[in-house]
Amino acid sequence: NKCNGIRKVLEYYGIDAKDAASIGDGLNDVEMLSMVGTGVAMGNACDEAKQCADYITTDVDDDGIWNALKHFELI
Repeated sequence: NKCNGIRKVLEYYGIDAKDAASIGDGLNDVEMLSMVGTGVAMGNACDEAKQCADYITTDVDDDGIWNALKHFELI
């Protein structure tokens, strides 16, 4: 699942999960959003994803990823 992939990447780079972020919108993203320090749900995400997210951005069609990255001052 997505969490296993994230864990492997974090381990490879020596990054703690609390220092990582993920962005998702579906039921298959809930575990991933919960495992990292900052889980971001898209505005069009399912309710379950929104409930476990730390931040909800705008819809994918309304530049949601861009807006989330700007919000967290990553770009």
